[in-house]
Amino acid sequence: VEMDGFEGTTGIIVVAATNRPDILDSALLRPGRFDRQVVIDPPDVLGREKILTVHAKGKPIAKDVDLKILAKRTPGFTGADLSNLLNEAALQAARNDKVEINMTDLELAIDKVSFGPEKKSRIISPKEKEMTAYHEVGHALMGVLLPNAHPLHKVTIIPRGFALGLTMMLPEEDILSHTRSQLIDQIGVCLGGRIAEELVYGDVTTGAQNDLEKSTQLARRMVTEFGMSDRLGPMTFGKRHEHVFLGRDFGHERDYGENIATIIDEEVSGIVSEQYTRVKELLIKHRPHMDAVVKVLLEKETLDRAEVDAILDEVNKRLAAGEDPSSLTPPPDESGGGEKLSISTDEKEAVVKDKEEGDDKTPEWKPKFA
Repeated sequence: VEMDGFEGTTGIIVVAATNRPDILDSALLRPGRFDRQVVIDPPDVLGREKILTVHAKGKPIAKDVDLKILAKRTPGFTGADLSNLLNEAALQAARNDKVEINMTDLELAIDKVSFGPEKKSRIISPKEKEMTAYHEVGHALMGVLLPNAHPLHKVTIIPRGFALGLTMMLPEEDILSHTRSQLIDQIGVCLGGRIAEELVYGDVTTGAQNDLEKSTQLARRMVTEFGMSDRLGPMTFGKRHEHVFLGRDFGHERDYGENIATIIDEEVSGIVSEQYTRVKELLIKHRPHMDAVVKVLLEKETLDRAEVDAILDEVNKRLAAGEDPSSLTPPPDESGGGEKLSISTDEKEAVVKDKEEGDDKTPEWKPKFA
């Protein structure tokens, strides 16, 4: 395509789009070529709400659907993701012979768009299912216990994609930067699953591979990119380089000696090891709570934050009364039966008030054992 020759051509505008502007040849961006650049970031919470409003037009949306809440539950979603989300929710409603799309359909659609379709047909042994439950509850409890972790949204042992289970954390708002405390607690959440396996079974599985990769990578970035190492101070290490025309992705060129490399490795190992010990102590201390949540999760397969907190509060009551919390039974489903887990009167009133006032914030449940 000839953009500018010996003579200018009016009435023609050449537009191009890329999600990798960092690897473009600088010659392409010279004046007279692509010299005007417009950066379009993923939408923030207000942008997502407006995009959802556009795509919701013409669809039978139930009255219980709050697009403002939905926008908060979809951080990182692009416009295409949000469009796909509503289409998936419409298909979900149609499969169940519904005339309207409700919040449950949208929640299921979020999970499908984010993590892939459910694979309930996958055959999983009872032992593996239990191990998965302990692994996910280990993550979930860290989301509740660690003060700077993203709040727990839900935990499930329904397989999706390559995962046997998922624990979803949901920031209360879009986060543009992170503190050291937040990064440390993110590492703690990542390690919770493996440590739960170790405590319960005295062994570990390969299911924690991605968790370990994330925690190690985050610790290394804290040391080499964010200047969060006590020994190395506010410095960055590793020169960024590119091999675009060799068909390779980005990498880092080492611009430091062996002594610094050794200190970096020691600092990374120290951060991860310190959080491993911290999380292990928390899970040992709250083993009755972990066992109780696992017991209910195995029955219901999916628990949201309110359900998890109700279980934790019930365990606290039984422990305070000198009762055995292991006798706790899952709350009844719509068909009835079973012992209902109690929720304090204040918490019930908070939920009722929240619904009556139409507040878009999910009521914050505060376990009393943290």
